[in-house]
Amino acid sequence: MNLFSSSRSFVTLLLLLIIISITYVNYSVKQINRETKVFINTTMLVLLADWDEKKFFNYSSYALQQNLTETQLNQINDVFIELGSLLNYHGAYGGLFRSSTSWWLMNPRYTVVASFDGGEFIGVITLIKQNSQWSIGRFEYKYNFFPIQRDNSSLKLVGAY
Repeated sequence: MNLFSSSRSFVTLLLLLIIISITYVNYSVKQINRETKVFINTTMLVLLADWDEKKFFNYSSYALQQNLTETQLNQINDVFIELGSLLNYHGAYGGLFRSSTSWWLMNPRYTVVASFDGGEFIGVITLIKQNSQWSIGRFEYKYNFFPIQRDNSSLKLVGAY
């Protein structure tokens, strides 16, 4: 009987530890999502409103700064020059995703969407924690420039009033 009660106590303690661990992990994931969402939205709004490569480097990881070539940086600068002024920042969408390098490692990755005078911008930004602060670890983007001149012949009159 004494063995049964101690094994019941052990199972109860084990279940309690599992519940506490799951609660802690769930809380930690939610906290990371909140932190990174605030970081990505404030950072990208600052960068997209007035693109400056020095500001970009302030928010980028050391590895990104080292791996970004002069040609790539010039291409990014040219894109933002062509896009013109920011009209609307649509926010960041995403969250934590499992890293491709490790099953245990989770990386925050967000897609940001913005409209400019001269086109649309979509960026996929992966964040990493560096020196206890979030920074941009990977910066991928695509864009669409609006046509400079609209083709007036594309609007056809169908029917008459």
